[in-house]
Amino acid sequence: MSTLNSTDANFIYSETPSTPMSIASVQIMELPKETSPQAFVLGLREFLTARLHLVPYLTNVPQWSSGILNRPRWIKTDSINIEDHVYEVPVPAPGGRAQIEQTVAQLHEQPLPRSRPLWDLAVLTGIGESQVAYYSRVHHACLDGVSAQASTAQLMDRADEDGSKKAAIPAVHGKRQSIAEHVLEFFADATKQMVNDVYLAPVRTRSIAKVTQRALHPAKRLGHTFTPAPRTMLNRTIDHSRTFAMGEIQLDDVRQIAKSTGTSINDIFLSICGGALRRYLVRHNACPEQSLIAGCPVSMRKPGDLSNDNQVALMRVSLETRQEDPLARLRAIHASSCAAKEVTAELYSLMTPTVTAPFIGPATAGMSQLMGIIPDAEPLTTPPINVLISNVPGPRESLFSNGAKMRTHYPVSIPAHGVGVNITVQSYVDHLYFGITACAKTLPDAGALRNDMLAEWQSIKAVLLAEVLDFRTAAKPPSTAEPSKTPTERAPQADTDQQVA
Repeated sequence: MSTLNSTDANFIYSETPSTPMSIASVQIMELPKETSPQAFVLGLREFLTARLHLVPYLTNVPQWSSGILNRPRWIKTDSINIEDHVYEVPVPAPGGRAQIEQTVAQLHEQPLPRSRPLWDLAVLTGIGESQVAYYSRVHHACLDGVSAQASTAQLMDRADEDGSKKAAIPAVHGKRQSIAEHVLEFFADATKQMVNDVYLAPVRTRSIAKVTQRALHPAKRLGHTFTPAPRTMLNRTIDHSRTFAMGEIQLDDVRQIAKSTGTSINDIFLSICGGALRRYLVRHNACPEQSLIAGCPVSMRKPGDLSNDNQVALMRVSLETRQEDPLARLRAIHASSCAAKEVTAELYSLMTPTVTAPFIGPATAGMSQLMGIIPDAEPLTTPPINVLISNVPGPRESLFSNGAKMRTHYPVSIPAHGVGVNITVQSYVDHLYFGITACAKTLPDAGALRNDMLAEWQSIKAVLLAEVLDFRTAAKPPSTAEPSKTPTERAPQADTDQQVA
């Protein structure tokens, strides 16, 4: 039995019928020879049942009553009906990409039942011979992007594994608490928080001093950490309707451009998003003069920490939608991103995932419900960000599930009130797979924005890869010796929610 940290709990408090808080992935699976989809689903249930002990959220049920005074708790259960969690969903004919996207959007509109562990896996059938697709969903309260990738690897096999991950781990079961126990736990947690606040006071004071010094120093950068975001058609209250689109790009080309320009893979993806959003908004006569601001989750995990929880902060990066030139946009985004990472690192000690306050759950839930009944209109205030963009590193080698090979790894994420579009990308083997998840009334056709992203990527490649080749040709000496590296030809930064602490 364990208490959720405040970030985890907030995903539970904020969930309403209009704002289901599930994250997911769509994976095209190549079935073993002579295996029907129906037989595969039966085998998959056995396959996952044998691995329930490997990932805590598969058997954890939330205890909601503790949210009245304190954060909710996870209670381990043995009562798992695997058929409730693993089931078949036929995709409408002809079973192409558009039909998969439509089916995923419809599934993603529904909140997970709170009476059982907060996950499920829909096996999408009817998408072609010898193939199925996974729509694998889990509540965001259970994990963040980094721990989700670790869980995916735990629940699948590599090519050199025999498929047996069955070594049992002793189960620790919990019981529901009485009201008196809730009160005692609340005061115990509050006391721990007070002691921790005293212990961290000097560190937090230094953090505030660093950021203040940065703000006053003309040579240091704040980037767009405190820049207001412009009002756009993307920033409204949302309802439960969803639209979804998925796409992919070759990872090697992105790495090549990142290395040659001295930027990161994440900078290039942000530039693709910035250019695509510019195209989309210009087409709708709705592109503001000020550049859009993206909220980018940043991992705050220590190296090797893959625990099932959320440990993220949010940094603000300009998408430079005022820039038409891809290279100028990339350079400006790189500068904004670097400054945002520096500020986030300096503010790290001020971010605590263990805040305890009485009745914070009902208050947050009430605010989320109130946001859902506000009439759909232009925002009355400036939004903090315009779009959410996440970048998470995925598995570097091929994975298998119940003998089926995983071919793709598209993410499905969460739009929110005021931020109706979420773009997430994750790597798998030699591709970057991205997904656009949006409220359907905010972005009626996510496929249009996906096409803009692919068109923008082609534009970036046409400009930047050509410059890379020209540079290498010009730099190569007459002999066969390798050209020396210039200061800008350094390794790219991690293609991830970068660790800053």
